[in-house]
Amino acid sequence: MVNFGMRLAREKWAPWAGEYIDYDLLKRKIQEILDARAEGGHRLAAEGALKDVFIGLFDEEVEKVLQFFAGKAKELEAAVASVEAATRDALASPLSTQVQLKQLDTALRKLMAPAHDITHLLGFISLNLAAVRKILKKYGKSVEASHAAHAGYLSLRIEHPHDAAWSMMQGTLIRNERAQDLDTMQRHESLVALGGRTKAAYEQLHQRRDALLTAEPALVPAANGAAAADGRERGQALRRSCSSFKYTPKFAVVEDVAEPVEEMAAVLEAMAAARTLAQRNASFVRAQPTWTEKQAGIFEPPPTDEEAVATPLGLMLNCVNSGLYMANYNLVIPTVTKLCEHIGVSNSAVGIIIGCCDIATIPGTLGYSIWTGYSFKAPLLASAVACLVGNLAYSLSWDARALWLLVLARLMTGLGSARAVNRSYIALFVPRAERTSASALFVSLSAIGMALGPLLALPLSRFPELTAFGLTFNKLTMGGWTMNVAWLIFLLVAGFLFEEPKRSEMPPLPNMDAIDQPLLAAEAGDPIKAAPDNDSDDDTSMHVASAEVTDGGAPRKGPLRRCMGFFNSQAGATVCSIWLCLILKVVQQAYIDGLPIFTEGAYGWAPSYCGILLGALGLSAPLVNFSVGGLASRGLPDRVITVASILVTGLGAAALMKGPFPRATFFVAGVAVYMGTIVMEAVSMSLCSKVIDERLAKGLFNAGLMSTQAGTFGRFMGNMLLSAAARVTRTNTVDEIVNFAAVLFGTAAFWMAVSLAFVLATYRHLVG
Repeated sequence: MVNFGMRLAREKWAPWAGEYIDYDLLKRKIQEILDARAEGGHRLAAEGALKDVFIGLFDEEVEKVLQFFAGKAKELEAAVASVEAATRDALASPLSTQVQLKQLDTALRKLMAPAHDITHLLGFISLNLAAVRKILKKYGKSVEASHAAHAGYLSLRIEHPHDAAWSMMQGTLIRNERAQDLDTMQRHESLVALGGRTKAAYEQLHQRRDALLTAEPALVPAANGAAAADGRERGQALRRSCSSFKYTPKFAVVEDVAEPVEEMAAVLEAMAAARTLAQRNASFVRAQPTWTEKQAGIFEPPPTDEEAVATPLGLMLNCVNSGLYMANYNLVIPTVTKLCEHIGVSNSAVGIIIGCCDIATIPGTLGYSIWTGYSFKAPLLASAVACLVGNLAYSLSWDARALWLLVLARLMTGLGSARAVNRSYIALFVPRAERTSASALFVSLSAIGMALGPLLALPLSRFPELTAFGLTFNKLTMGGWTMNVAWLIFLLVAGFLFEEPKRSEMPPLPNMDAIDQPLLAAEAGDPIKAAPDNDSDDDTSMHVASAEVTDGGAPRKGPLRRCMGFFNSQAGATVCSIWLCLILKVVQQAYIDGLPIFTEGAYGWAPSYCGILLGALGLSAPLVNFSVGGLASRGLPDRVITVASILVTGLGAAALMKGPFPRATFFVAGVAVYMGTIVMEAVSMSLCSKVIDERLAKGLFNAGLMSTQAGTFGRFMGNMLLSAAARVTRTNTVDEIVNFAAVLFGTAAFWMAVSLAFVLATYRHLVG
């Protein structure tokens, strides 16, 4: 078995030898840590310092690689542009056929140098990212499994090539701003584009050359035929060697090529092989979103500098839109029972009425996500109009005494949820350096809006009842009119001042087919299959449990084994994180929307006092999130915080089963439920970003949309649970309210127990 250090020494491009990660040095530092641990005593006390030395050296090595890649990529951009100019001159030459052939051959030879460098730089990516993965894997297995990054610094997620369930997080001392450079190298889209341009130039030159030789075959001397045969032989040998290395294609630079066509074709095949290898190795190492980005539901990689076109006003309008919507959503909670009483609807309908908002939000969010592919301004304006209509219907429902108007109000408010648009604006157009602050603004304004909605009940509680134009203006209807004033201001500002983001009109990057075919497919085959990476270089081999095998050789698994396999897989961890996003909202929404039933029915509180309580809980959410982020940055694993939050929520729900008395128990238990779900929301979003497949980080059905939809559906289920419990027990007397609490919070406690069992079953695969 060849260890990775030897492979790195053998496969790296000699002229750039000093620019690669010093794998052997880092490995020696790990051994020093292990030696200190084995010796104990005073040496054991030095272990922490040795760990810091390792992390510092690792960060320096990664910085070195990123700087070299960025500089070399710029050089290649200029080189390819120069070669393209030479190609155009050669193709436009009006001289004789023989002179044109010489010019074409000269252009082909000039093309060789950047083609070689592109291939070597792709190999540079492959080797260095493989080195990052292997050295951190070795560190995690030998020294410590996880090292959380502090706030403002980058965390890397490392995956195993053949064990989808294995992954680890590693904190670094690399500033978050450098994550853009790591993303650029990992995606290497500009390098792939340069490869595509190089191949296009080669094909143009080759076609013109063939056309000239076909028109005048006498210009093909015997010596050229021998040179062509020699070039073909070298090309075939190069194709056979494309897969002889594990991380890079093996080939040699040939000076003074007599027949450049075959040689260039072989180099392009090596380039395709290098691109495939680089893409594969890059997929196992990636920078993680910051804690604040996770809370905002933003998992997409940051935009390039050219695509980062967000304006301060555009960002602020998107964040304000989210805050206004959250205020609108929670506006009715303190007063909905009084409004239902006026209309003549029982309290059992409260959950259904509030839940109508979530029914509309689920398809609305999907529609807005599709709409953002064409415009960002139009969805923002549409959301404002929907909320205006919803608030108008809400206020009119008092005089009309119409349940259908109240339901329409909630449906239209749900259609006004453009949070998917707000998240997409930040994800697609805000540069990496400003992403954390933009995400923090989004989360903060959303939390403030969530609190201000119920708090409006306090100042409006003193509003006198007035009648004008046949409409009633009182403390219940004024909430809708007040929100409409805010939405009208937003609509005017956004309509006149919001700038539609200018999307880059760059041609699509060449895909795998553009580079790999037809050159690679003809003779070389799949380079990955020819050089399988069992990840055994310099690492302990992974134990694989044997399964029952049928006579045909295929594994046969019974239902129990398949079930256990699900819980022991990445898919199980992904489903668990999405489940947590859903179930926490079920419990949280059932508690929040049911609070007025307890405070008014059992305590005789006015809606304004309930609004104050809800507002205070809402304003505490950012502080709780900040505290949880601090714990995570100090190394406390997300899965540990998750288990703790489930236990706190479950115990709080169990205590609430006793009903609204004694009051102290009811309020303390309620705070435990609310804070527990807030913490659970924070860590479930963080877990989701770590365990979910990278392919779901982008696209329409991305992780952010899935977690958002799960939360929305959870709110709907919480409201339905509230209505079902109220219908079963009724809430007209204190005794009925006590029974209502037992059913409502008993169900919540049961689902917390189920969630705890689910988390423990997938605990090993919940990264962090």
